[in-house]
Amino acid sequence: MSFDLTGYRSRFDEICHDKFGRKYDFARLEQKCEMLRNGKRWLVAKDVDLFFDPDQTPLARYWGRPDEKKIDQLLSKSRLFLGPQPKSSSDLLTGLLNVFHNIGQVSIILRFVHPGQYSIFSTPITNLLQVHASDAIHLYLSYCDELRRWQDHFRLNTVADTEMGLWAFDQAIKRAENSSKALQLRKPFDEDLWIQRRRAMLAIRPLLQNNSPLVLAKILVEETPKLAGKLAAEEYERLLKVACTKYYRHNLLQRPGAAEALLDRLACDEHISTNEKVDLRRVWEIRNRVVHPNESPTATEIEWMIDQIESVCLRWGKAKPG
Repeated sequence: MSFDLTGYRSRFDEICHDKFGRKYDFARLEQKCEMLRNGKRWLVAKDVDLFFDPDQTPLARYWGRPDEKKIDQLLSKSRLFLGPQPKSSSDLLTGLLNVFHNIGQVSIILRFVHPGQYSIFSTPITNLLQVHASDAIHLYLSYCDELRRWQDHFRLNTVADTEMGLWAFDQAIKRAENSSKALQLRKPFDEDLWIQRRRAMLAIRPLLQNNSPLVLAKILVEETPKLAGKLAAEEYERLLKVACTKYYRHNLLQRPGAAEALLDRLACDEHISTNEKVDLRRVWEIRNRVVHPNESPTATEIEWMIDQIESVCLRWGKAKPG
């Protein structure tokens, strides 16, 4: 089932009217920012006040309306040019934050000056996207970058348009007359394969990038022992191949019994102890159970398997990065 984000974007005015009792002409505000966008003048307090004017946008309800006199004094000193857009988005954000000290208010300014690259920073939309970062600046930049991917996929005009569509979707769910209707509206989103791949990637990528297979197996073992066991089993096979190449200058043969024969040889040549050989044979037995669909080793067995691989096999070679 495909999610119709374009359809929700087209409902933005309707949902604004239902929620706020009126529509807003955001495109007109974007046009008024043309000189700011092109770098022909710097940002002034009247620009900012326009973005938070309740006759122009509903945004002051959520982020507060900046004090015009105070902002005027600060902007007169700093003379912030927002265009042509600088190479560093971080520098642009830092300059604005030095004046406004509020990432939400900064995001509103950028949304109207550069709607193709930035959008309003919305907590509900951040939750829908499943974006995470270590600080506010990187979180906002990651948020806009992810919206850009959604824009490309759903073929919307701008990053700001994409956020507007997602906001309309979030509001439609919140304003559903009952939980059954909300679930019905949510279903196309939850079942859209591209969306679930994006959300999964954002959740899983840090784990994959920052952890070796064995550490990742440890993380997953309580939730999904079988998957953790498969990760550990693959790393175990890799390390057996490393040992075979390191000590005997040939690849591990791809035939039944080859792993057991290698363990016997490693023990005979005193590269591992007899007790270690016994334990590693048991690890191989658990490995065989892991890779077959009808076998399900317990979390305790998988944890023991990982411990043996770490304590014995890692000395044959470096741990494989995530």
